[in-house]
Amino acid sequence: MVAITVLLAATAATFFLDFGSGSLGQNTPQAAFTFDYDAGSPDSLTIEHRSGDSIRAGSLYITVSGASTANGQHDFTSISGAPAAGSKITAGSRVEFSRPSLDLSEAAVTLNWKSPDSDKSIQLASWEAP
Repeated sequence: MVAITVLLAATAATFFLDFGSGSLGQNTPQAAFTFDYDAGSPDSLTIEHRSGDSIRAGSLYITVSGASTANGQHDFTSISGAPAAGSKITAGSRVEFSRPSLDLSEAAVTLNWKSPDSDKSIQLASWEAP
């Protein structure tokens, strides 16, 4: 249910906010992602590229806040299952974010894209603990 909500929100934002024509240039990716939270010991969060543009993995990063550990920014390529920085992720690609003793029960995670042409970035998707 959460995954469907995130997918619909990302799709709506892409169309209504017109991400592709902003100040980041014409190469701003338009893609939808889902998040699947697994409460365990440690917790994990699977991020899946559901549809849209292929994106260079080295241009993505996640930001974690409110977790027991691992708060801050993490390069997408440092996440389990991620391709190398020069490779692209496409629809169906999945990665799993987890760290020792990680508790995401009160966390928020954003997936962000950084423009290779500037120091600007945009949020592509977000997740908040249930």
